[in-house]
Amino acid sequence: MGARPSDTLPVKSADRTLDILELLAGEQRGLTISEISSRLSFARSSTHGLVHTLESRGYLSQDGGRRYQLGARLVQMGMNAGDRIELRSAAHATLQSLVAATHDTAMLAVPAHGELLYVDKVLSDARDVRTDPRVTSRVPLHCSSLGKALLAAVDDAAVIRLLGRTALRSVTAFTIPDVRRLLTDLAQTRGRGYSVDQQEGILGVFCVGAPVRDHTGRSVAAISLSTIKDFFKPERTGPLVAAAAVEVSRAMGWKGDRSTLFSPVAGSEVLLLDSSSRGAGRGR
Repeated sequence: MGARPSDTLPVKSADRTLDILELLAGEQRGLTISEISSRLSFARSSTHGLVHTLESRGYLSQDGGRRYQLGARLVQMGMNAGDRIELRSAAHATLQSLVAATHDTAMLAVPAHGELLYVDKVLSDARDVRTDPRVTSRVPLHCSSLGKALLAAVDDAAVIRLLGRTALRSVTAFTIPDVRRLLTDLAQTRGRGYSVDQQEGILGVFCVGAPVRDHTGRSVAAISLSTIKDFFKPERTGPLVAAAAVEVSRAMGWKGDRSTLFSPVAGSEVLLLDSSSRGAGRGR
């Protein structure tokens, strides 16, 4: 049976929801509810309801004030539908090349609700050394090269919003104990172009890391190389992991290079808190 003409007419609330999303897609700094209402000639009351519904579902996020931006959930959906490239698939060959060049262990992780979720790893057959955590295990952001790479890719204000100003949970005796020292470490990370972890998350394990960016420029994952102290040469492996992160980022649609790998991009901190485990539940 054919659809009645009335069935094909746009639904007003759905139409307005899409209008809001399309408007905010072109506003990097975001807009307030009043600005959205004015730009679209919507009643403030209905704009308020639509915006807060979208925020509650993760499609919009607030910047800490009154301005709204596209949220992590929408970015993830757009990435999946638009690029049709799975992060894990895009990164795996690069991880293999890193291991072949260094004989270290290569890891890929995504942020998941303020922690790290490991989604892929490649081990070296050249050394009888295991430095990898269990894939699907979760660790805090502040005590690994992967997490610090992601944190260094946002500004200090965002790090403070994410972690607060209180003491950080210690995982080993070498974990950075507070945000002030962590901010110093992140500044050093940006300066050298890769993060360093010296037994901060796992005793005996030393790592370097770098963030992976998607087509929006936001940091959505990180790559690391890990080894033991005897083989740890960050001056060599750090630039290699940074170059690998750029390679994977470009496969995800990013247009930047090594010089902008750690440049803060608005919205990345939202992904660190709200990102679902994209790629984590898929087959290897």
